[in-house]
Amino acid sequence: MSSFCCLPGANALSAFRQQRLLASLAAQGIQLESIEAQYLHFVWSESELNTKDNEVLESLLTYGQPFISQLKGGSLFSKAADKQSAIAIPRFGTVSPWASKATDIARQCGLQVLRIERGVQYAWQSKNHSAQNKSSWCWLHYMIV
Repeated sequence: MSSFCCLPGANALSAFRQQRLLASLAAQGIQLESIEAQYLHFVWSESELNTKDNEVLESLLTYGQPFISQLKGGSLFSKAADKQSAIAIPRFGTVSPWASKATDIARQCGLQVLRIERGVQYAWQSKNHSAQNKSSWCWLHYMIV
């Protein structure tokens, strides 16, 4: 039976990239108070990984600056009323170059994985709550994906 899990990863936006993204969005009329992003790792295997394999996998997927949420409500997964989020992943039916390399490395380490893919979860807070409408989300999606 197949097993699927999602492991949180490192910070996906440096301070410089956050500021550049906020400025780019502001130029498009999307006024955000803040934005942040965290890598997510999706692991697909034929069976559930044992404790030792999970430790190896976690060590392989520990890289970059640790993610610490600065938004109100803490974690990206919290349900704060004034926070919105979205996950960007590679298009279905494709295997990203990152996934090919990560899967190969995991297999070389003895892990029985079918695929490891990386996505990014973005979370943001608007300056003006009325800005959290569908057209704003469409522009934001265009800018970050």
